[in-house]
Parts: sequence; C-alpha cells; structure tokens
Amino acid sequence: MSIYQKFVIIVIVGMLQIHYLYADDNKQLQSLRHSIEEQEKRLAQQKKERSKLVNALKEQETEIAKLLTSVEKNDLSLRKLDQEINSLVKQIEQLTIKQKQQRSVLAKQLESAFKLGNMTGLELIFSGEKSERNNRIMTYYAYINDARQQQIQALENTQAQLTEKRAQLEKKQSSHKTLQSKQKEQQAKLEKNRENRQSTITDLDSAMQVNQQKLMDLRNNEAKLQAKIAQAKQESKRIAEEEIKQAKNIEEKQKNKSYIPNPDEQALMARVSGIGKPQHQFNWPVSGSVAHRFGERLQGELYWKGMVINAKDGTQVKAIADGRVILASWLQGYGFVVALEHGKGDMSLYGYNQRMLVEVGDRILHGQAIALVGSSGGQRTPALYFEIRRDGKALDPSGWLK
Repeated sequence: MSIYQKFVIIVIVGMLQIHYLYADDNKQLQSLRHSIEEQEKRLAQQKKERSKLVNALKEQETEIAKLLTSVEKNDLSLRKLDQEINSLVKQIEQLTIKQKQQRSVLAKQLESAFKLGNMTGLELIFSGEKSERNNRIMTYYAYINDARQQQIQALENTQAQLTEKRAQLEKKQSSHKTLQSKQKEQQAKLEKNRENRQSTITDLDSAMQVNQQKLMDLRNNEAKLQAKIAQAKQESKRIAEEEIKQAKNIEEKQKNKSYIPNPDEQALMARVSGIGKPQHQFNWPVSGSVAHRFGERLQGELYWKGMVINAKDGTQVKAIADGRVILASWLQGYGFVVALEHGKGDMSLYGYNQRMLVEVGDRILHGQAIALVGSSGGQRTPALYFEIRRDGKALDPSGWLK
C-alpha cells in the first residue's frame, strides 16, 4: 500500500471519528435541553401546586375564623338559654308550691262550709224567719262565698301560669337541644378544618424544603406586605389628610387658653399625633415570651423586621396606641393582619391572628382589642407578629414597649 493510500485511509478514519463525536455531542446536547425543559415544567407545576396550597390555607384559616366566631356566639346563646331555663324551673317550683297552698286553703273553706250543716243561705231566705242571727249567718255565707270565689280564681290563675311556664320551658329546652346539636356539628367542622389546615402546612413545608425556595418566599411575602401597606395608605390618604386638617384647626383653637377640646376632638388629636420617641411608654399588645426579636437573622441575608411574641391561642391583641385601621386582611406568610395608622408616618402592625375584631376605617383607642392571637399564615404555634413602622421603615418595636 502506497503512502498516499495510507494517508487517504487516515483522513477518512479521522473524519468518521469527528462525525461520530459531533453526533454524540449533539445527542448529549439534545438530552440536556430535554432535561432542562422537563425541570422547568416540574418547577412550573410545583409553583402552581404551591399557589393552590397557599390559597387553600387562606380559605381554611378564614373558615376557621368564621367557625370560631359562630361557636363563640352559640356559647353565649347556650349560656343565656341555661339561665332562662333555670329561671323558668324556679318559677314553676314557686307556682307549684303556691298552687298546693291555694288548694289547701280552698279545701279548708269547703270543709268549714260543710260543717255549718245542711242549712244553706237560700233556706234561711225562704224560711220566713227574720232575726238578727239569720242576718249574721247570711252575711257570713256571703263572706265565705266571696273568699271561696277568690281562691278558686287565684287557683285558676296559678294553673294558667303553670301551663304557660311549662310551655315556655319546653320551648326553651327544645331550642337548647337544637343549639347544642348545631354547636357539636360546628365543633366537628372546626376540628376537621384544623386537621386540613395542618395537612396543608405539612404539604407547604414539603414543597419548601429547599432553602433557596424559602428565601424567595420570604422575600415575596415581604414585598406583598409592603405593597399592601402602600395600597392601604393610598386608599386612606383622603381620610388621613382630612383628620390632619381638623387637628390643625383644633391646635389653632387651643392657642386660646380658654378653649377646651371635646372628647371627640381629643380622640382625633391622639389618633394623628404619632407615637413619639421610643421611651418604653406603651403596654405590650399581648403578654408572653419573645420568640424572635427585631434584627435577628431570619433566613440567609433576611432579618426579622418585627418581633414574634408567644401567647395563648385566643388571647386578645390590644392596640398599643390610638389610631385608625388601614389594613385588616389575610396575607401570605402573615395570616390575618391588622395595621393601625397613628399619624405622622407611624404605623403598628399585628399578624398571625386567629381572627380580626375590627374593620378598615375603624377608629381605635389604645388598649382596645383588635384581634385574637392565633397561628394563621401557616405558623406552627400560636403567637403574635408585631411591627412598628415610621415612614414605611420597620423599627425595633421594643423601644416603645414597657
């Protein structure tokens, strides 16, 4: 074989190797692209599933809040019915004793009349005998008959009252039984919703096992909270401006030392005057141990912008200062949130609530109950998330708390 032929063979073999290598690389590239597409599909599906889980959590916690309100109302109604039933039972007992006494008196009257003998008042009238004794007997008979009629009438009235009270008692007992049955159904429904909520939280945790995903969620939750607060402030801007204008008018009037603001004006001034410098001047919104403090590391480069206070489920959450409700809503990561505007750019925020007791626009006094402690927003244990913001910036709330 000549050198030329060997060279041609080598070139052909090399070209074949390049072809096969290129074909193999191309195949790997296609496989990689396919894997990326599959991964992107899986991520999109996971996001979709997580979104459904978040919506399910919101619906479950909203239903739990409604059921708790209904259960509380039913408890009050049951207690009232118990009191009414006990009152009716006592009235029936008293009327029964009264009836027994009236029957006894009437029996004695009839026995006395019988002992007078067979001579009746009519026989005395037709006997033709006229004497002082007969007149006395006639008068006596009249008294006896009147007394007897009164006792009979009183007995009939007592009997009628007894019949009425027994009917009322039967009606109240029936209402009590129906309400108890309804209460049991709602309690069972409440427990079922709590179980479903716990299952949803577990599913959410499973879907958020990767730290990066958790970090993204926390950022997303914070961004949504900021947006919601900004929207709430914008919506209440007109009312806030009007109240500030009114406050300035009151301040002008106060320059005249003889002018004393009325209670409504005093409340308005307190509502728009801000919360002042942090001087440990306010009571805590709830009593309890601090689970997380402002500035502690939350996740990665994220830090707590408020504080988390452990408290018993259902404990009243109280406003730290006078203000106006600008936000009362369910938000992802924060659950049921109430935000109060205090004027001069100051705001306090209360999250993780079981349910809210106020609505947007309500005017609030310091110490007023605005919500009940819970674990909404997917929390594991009952607590209160508490923030103070000034001009939109979160500040350490502990400086204002006693």
